[in-house]
Amino acid sequence: MDAMRVGIAGGGIGGLALAHGLRRQGFETVVFERDARPRDTAGYRLHLTPASLGALRGLLPPGLAAAIEGTAAAPGTFRQIAVLDHRGRTRIRLPIPGADNLLIGRRPLRELLARGLGDVVRWGTRVTAVREHPGGVTVHTGDGPATELDVLVGADGIRSVVTQHLTGRPAARPAGVAAIAGTVQLCDRPVAAPADLRRGLGLAIGPRGTGMFLAAHHPRTGDLPDGVIRERPYLVWSVAAPLDRFSADVTGMRPELLLAEALALTARWSPGYRDLLAASDPGSVAAFPFVFPGALGPWRSDRITLIGDAVHPMPPTAGAGASTALVDAGHLSADLAEASVPVALARFQNRMLAYAPAAVDEARPALDWQRRLANPLLRVLAVEVAFPLVAAVTAPWSRQYPDGSRGV
Repeated sequence: MDAMRVGIAGGGIGGLALAHGLRRQGFETVVFERDARPRDTAGYRLHLTPASLGALRGLLPPGLAAAIEGTAAAPGTFRQIAVLDHRGRTRIRLPIPGADNLLIGRRPLRELLARGLGDVVRWGTRVTAVREHPGGVTVHTGDGPATELDVLVGADGIRSVVTQHLTGRPAARPAGVAAIAGTVQLCDRPVAAPADLRRGLGLAIGPRGTGMFLAAHHPRTGDLPDGVIRERPYLVWSVAAPLDRFSADVTGMRPELLLAEALALTARWSPGYRDLLAASDPGSVAAFPFVFPGALGPWRSDRITLIGDAVHPMPPTAGAGASTALVDAGHLSADLAEASVPVALARFQNRMLAYAPAAVDEARPALDWQRRLANPLLRVLAVEVAFPLVAAVTAPWSRQYPDGSRGV
């Protein structure tokens, strides 16, 4: 009997991990990915939860899983979040739940996941149309003949063609916020980054609903497993604001114009922040919208299903998008190996719809607070009164660091 043929629309984090798992289960697998190569990806640092790491270890060959863990950031760099004001003053330090998460750059993770897949991935191939029929699924692309499949998995992100076909709705709807982000190499020049970034993340709250996220990425050094991708230390920043704060639609805007937009949004901020932005790697600056799911609900199909951002896109404020996609991939690979296709897809859908909405909901409070703090009075009360008061009350239980600061 011929092996069942599974197609994956989208070669992002979830799609590539799923391809490994399906191949290890003996399925014939093909991935359609519009990017020309693995490095052609937007995005910055990801954090992977223990659940997603467990899924990865079950999907990947052992050596590849070890290379991913060796490529990640050094341990102990994800212990706290420091809340700062736009003048650069730390107002409070808070512990981060799940400090055992693994931190890794999106680009090296994708490059590692592409290893060993060879011609399974059709790079530079975009899915343009899908047709489901009693015998399977026909996938049309823009560069060749149609492909016949037994099963199709939509992993093609927030503009998913598969989601639109399956549900009649777009995968994502706007959250009313966008962000401009970039990176600064920490080896190339002296960068006056806040000391708090050595122990975790920084979140700066500015006027009119504008905020800045900051995180320093320090890769592991020393004796590392074979196959790791060695990165240099860098700082990633992101300036987020309501859509009406931007002078124009930032979608498709060139990097130098995006950087100018970020500098304009932070015009009244401390020079230290603006110096960080000005030191950015020119090609690293990109914009991305914050979105919520547009089609997160049950669908009916015996041949097609969805994973990752194609079904449960979420703002990056909870850092759960990539992890949830990997958990999806782990469950779907196992379900397809254990049951007939209709039963497996129904089982996966029910399981995924039990945990994905909660992951999306975790991203909502940060955006709600951003909207509230656009009110000048509420921002002053929070930043100048509430946060320092809480910090003072909890100071007896905090640690003192060599630089004199106190935190968790």
